Amino acid sequence: MGFFFSTKRSDGKLVKGEDPLIRMTPFIMRKRNEAVVYYSKSYDIEAIQDFIQEKRSQDKRVTLFNVVVAALLQTIYRRPKVNRFIAGRRLYDHNDISILYVVKNKLTDDALESIAEVKLSPEDTIDDIAMRMKTNTDSIKDGEDKSDDKFIHAVAKLPRSFLQFAVWLVRLMDFYGVMPRKLQESIPLYSSIYIAHIGSLGADAPFHHLYELGSTSIFITIGRTYDAPYKGKDDQIEWRKTIDLKLSIDERICDGFYLAKSLKIFSEYLKNPSLLDRSPADHEKRMEEIQQRREARKDTLKTDSQL
Repeated sequence: MGFFFSTKRSDGKLVKGEDPLIRMTPFIMRKRNEAVVYYSKSYDIEAIQDFIQEKRSQDKRVTLFNVVVAALLQTIYRRPKVNRFIAGRRLYDHNDISILYVVKNKLTDDALESIAEVKLSPEDTIDDIAMRMKTNTDSIKDGEDKSDDKFIHAVAKLPRSFLQFAVWLVRLMDFYGVMPRKLQESIPLYSSIYIAHIGSLGADAPFHHLYELGSTSIFITIGRTYDAPYKGKDDQIEWRKTIDLKLSIDERICDGFYLAKSLKIFSEYLKNPSLLDRSPADHEKRMEEIQQRREARKDTLKTDSQL
């Protein structure tokens, strides 16, 4: 029975020494959709479109979706507390950074949906992310059977009573963190963020619920591109290409101040996508070098003033 009291999980590390209020919230708000907060933001994407065109002139295919995912990687690397989840009334850090997204193998009403996963690394630039996402998408559209699809199709054929018991058992194992890793990998609900690019279907972005099973604390929907008015020079109205992003976030993973600052950083990357050509690790290294040069200059000026 000892495993029922264990804090270990294969997909996360227990957060220790957190604010007592953060520790209490999973007992007050027991489910994700009880603790969900919604955030809506519209983005002028003309800078992103220019960035995409520049990439294509270099024979590199980058999409708006790739830009959003790369900006999320940069944000999570700089603001790691948003890469957390609640399980068994406890707060955990994800072991990695991963994104789930839906892919239809054909744009028809009857086409099947599959869930693609892209795992991200601090060494990834936007070119790396674009290539990896394209590989995942192409394999699904080519009809390649994934292990999670096979598992879901098999389980769905179970009689209703067996299926109900199986889901109950999975939830119990998930609560206590004893789910076998292979089983967890077959259930496409374990990730840092889940994204639905509704705009690719020409639809507006809705707010989406969070899944109670799994470890995904953030769900993002991306809407269609449309023209919106902005104040330009001399207070003249300018019409620019715009998208809406709708975020559903489990507020139990971090406090509101930390979350607001993280969303601001994410927005900065969308406004200046050329920053995504550097990986998060390279960016951090460059900032450290800049800081070292600043400190060296201060020491030099201090020495000169003493002479």
